[in-house]
Amino acid sequence: MLGKGLLEGMGITLKSFFRKKVTLQYPEVKLTMPPRFRGGELDLDHHKCIACGLCAMACPNHVIRLTTGMNEQKKRYLTSYVYQSGLCLYCNYCVEACPTKAICWDKNYENARYFREELDVDCLAHSLKKTAETAEDAAVPGRSAG
Repeated sequence: MLGKGLLEGMGITLKSFFRKKVTLQYPEVKLTMPPRFRGGELDLDHHKCIACGLCAMACPNHVIRLTTGMNEQKKRYLTSYVYQSGLCLYCNYCVEACPTKAICWDKNYENARYFREELDVDCLAHSLKKTAETAEDAAVPGRSAG
């Protein structure tokens, strides 16, 4: 039969027409990342951080630069926490080394930047900004936090 190959091809096409879609319309529809996603940028919780520096020591590429200060009670605190995302291997050693679980990965996978300088992320400033926004949301009645 001459059209047998054509009919088989149309059958395969018809089967795939009713299957679940594999692709997303990316800019409009964003993928929700699984909980164990390792990528994006470091998410620092400055309230949990004890400024021990274990995350910086555990990093094989030395992409975490932190500086500390001492308060009146002789406890260390962060004065700066800079993460160079352009050099990161996403090996997760820094997250595993943190004794207080103060750092984790965020779920943002859109890491494209126009300039190399934008790859250096000030995690402490992001954490302080996030805390201020959360406090502001809690202060305004009728506004949900998140």
